Amino acid sequence: MPEPWEEKVAARRKVVAAQIPEEWRVTLPAPEELPSTMVEGTITAVDEALAKLMTPREIMITTAPTSCLVGSLQTGAWTAEETMLAFCKRSAIGQQALNCATDMFFDEALAKAREYDVFRLETGTTKGPLHGLPLSVKDVFDQKGKINTAGLVSRIDRVATADAQLVSIMQDAGAIPFIRTATSQACQLVESITNVYGTVMNPWNRALSAGGSSGGEGALVAFHGSPLGLGTDGGGSLRFPASWNGIYTIKPTSMRIPGNGSGCGTSDSNAAGYGPLAPDLDAVKLFCQTVLDAKPWKINPAVVPMPWNASITAPTKLKIGVLYDDGIVHNSPPVDRCLREAAAQLKAAGHEIVELGAEWARIHRDAAGVAFKMYTQEGGVGFKTELEKSGEPPIPRTCTGWTEKRLTPMEIWLNHRQKKMLRQEYVVTFNELGLDAVVTAPMPHPAPPHGEYITSAIAAVYNALDMPTTTIPFGRVDLAMDVASPAWYAETPYPDMPDFPYDRYDADMKKLYTGPEVFANAPLGLQIVTLPLTEEYNVAVAEVMDKLLNKK
Repeated sequence: MPEPWEEKVAARRKVVAAQIPEEWRVTLPAPEELPSTMVEGTITAVDEALAKLMTPREIMITTAPTSCLVGSLQTGAWTAEETMLAFCKRSAIGQQALNCATDMFFDEALAKAREYDVFRLETGTTKGPLHGLPLSVKDVFDQKGKINTAGLVSRIDRVATADAQLVSIMQDAGAIPFIRTATSQACQLVESITNVYGTVMNPWNRALSAGGSSGGEGALVAFHGSPLGLGTDGGGSLRFPASWNGIYTIKPTSMRIPGNGSGCGTSDSNAAGYGPLAPDLDAVKLFCQTVLDAKPWKINPAVVPMPWNASITAPTKLKIGVLYDDGIVHNSPPVDRCLREAAAQLKAAGHEIVELGAEWARIHRDAAGVAFKMYTQEGGVGFKTELEKSGEPPIPRTCTGWTEKRLTPMEIWLNHRQKKMLRQEYVVTFNELGLDAVVTAPMPHPAPPHGEYITSAIAAVYNALDMPTTTIPFGRVDLAMDVASPAWYAETPYPDMPDFPYDRYDADMKKLYTGPEVFANAPLGLQIVTLPLTEEYNVAVAEVMDKLLNKK
């Protein structure tokens, strides 16, 4: 007999499945028969399904850059209704291929789009700078009238009574939410797996992870099922989905973008960031401009009163520190190649490259230790309470905090003090070197098989230090170039990080990386770091790099 929680899950999954109109349902090969839904230069069964359901104009709308989409909606070249219909169709196929959605309210979104079109015809004006733009929302943000599970069975009936501030801002600017996307259990896993909705798959290789905890957003945006999505990042949850799905994001300084009305708990210890999953950097800038134009600090005192300054640019010649080795896990061959090729191309274009050595790695290791203590400092009391409400079991490797001893107030205070000292040391060292940015890998390996990631340490560092990071794609796993050498396997592994058993470390990396074929077709990416509250400069530096490396 199924457990009561399993019956609730089965009922919820049935509701979600029924949200796809009958005429939009498709039969697709199983993931093992069709690993990738997107192969450059190849027409897959998913492409055939898209062509059968969607018109050429609808396909053009869903693959247009978000800035072009916004411009066409502003001028009326594309109506809000036809734009919304195109994304509803494509996201419906995306859900059937990738299992990335938790709620699809297409009829409601289409009715709102028609209302916007009537408004435009009657007034000659738009509903705002994002007039009619379809918007996807991670299932952790409150959205009035919608279920917000945050990946927990205990919240399967929790209907939000008000919008999260970010959702409200985007709607006030004219965007129209149309779909909610899957996360991990309580947003506490690097993979997007829950007992409620199952596992999100990567569109480039469905045997691989889409990342977490904003993996539903990452998969959907990469599939062109949404032009812009809302996500969160408490330890890499924007950056992993962006890099593993080949798209863009910014994890801002925690005080820059509002996060109220999201999550299933809050902590002042960890500096979470709230940001977009986007198909390009123009969409990242559009998100930042829209949110900060709304003056969110008037409602949320945790946000600094600092408007977006679009006039900030990066110098034509950058000085970039590159960290090839963080002293925690040796990068896998494709990730190391990605970093070195990026550095070589940047140097050839006249930018100065500084290789960051052991002292920088020491800061990284210490900061990762601070972050891991923050994640489990209360012994997982809140998470355990949520699981006990429903009886659902924890997903393997979810950061429960149960196995670590609960920190005393003095231990928490000492950890906070170390965090502050490390942050100051990082800033001073950064400025002494005269750097414009630091570039690291977002993760020491590409998107891994489901549940097999190694460690979030290299991303968690920048939550502990509370620094903005932009993630851009660069390259893809190469089956010929990314074969590991005997010397790589023979490297002496770094010691495991203490008191954080949810992650794996250097010795396990050698077991995971048996060859590039395990990660076939997986995108690669770069994490670009600047100093606190320099989001405009961070994105400007990323633009310089993106134009060179991705020929944008």
